[in-house]
Order: sequence, then structure tokens, then C-alpha cells
Amino acid sequence: MIDLAREHFEKIIKLCGANRDCQYYPCHFEGQVCLWCFCPFYPCYDDELGEFITRRDGSKVWSCMKCPWIHRPEIACEVLKEILEITKDKNISNALNILNNHENIMMEIMRKVRNKSLKDNCNGK
Repeated sequence: MIDLAREHFEKIIKLCGANRDCQYYPCHFEGQVCLWCFCPFYPCYDDELGEFITRRDGSKVWSCMKCPWIHRPEIACEVLKEILEITKDKNISNALNILNNHENIMMEIMRKVRNKSLKDNCNGK
């Protein structure tokens, strides 16, 4: 394998697998997928996935420390598929501008993936 291909493959393994080299691994659960190290839906304000916590200074912040959802392999891949579908014909700058519309597009992707995963679980997949 040529060096450039090897370096690229190493990045893919770290992102799409469990990045055991990360100093924070596992931040959610053993064997988690690290593709979405930083959740693209943060803050989702979904009480099933996170909660408000109180900081030392008394202010509140959304915490998803207990959320395993985005790190499950089937969820991480489905989110990526949805994002790629929306951005497939865009250059990087335009794609990021589209995805930056957090309140609409990203939350719609989250709803779609959650509904699909719930349906799959009900169907025994």
C-alpha cells in the first residue's frame, strides 16, 4: 500500500471505528463508533438523549455525556448517508453552509434517522 493510501486508510479507521488511541476513549461506551466525535446535532435538547446540567458557576449547559445514540454503528452510518445525500452535488463550502442550518436540515436528519431506527427495531432488524 502506498504511503498516501495508508495514511488515508488510517484516518478512516480512526473515524469509522473505535478510536482506541484517543485519550478520551471510550467517552460513551466500549466499542463505540467515533465517526461523530462531536455530535452534528448538538444541542438536540432531546430529553431521551441528554439533559441540562449545572456548571460550577451555576449556569446551565446541555450535556449528552450519557447519550450513546450517535456512536452506535448503524446510526453513525445512517446519519452519514443522509448528509451525503443532501450534499452530494455541492462543493465543500456550499455543503457546509447547507448543514450549518442546524435548526432545520440537521434536526430533520436526526428525526429521520431516529424514526428509521425505531421502525427497524420494531421490525426486528
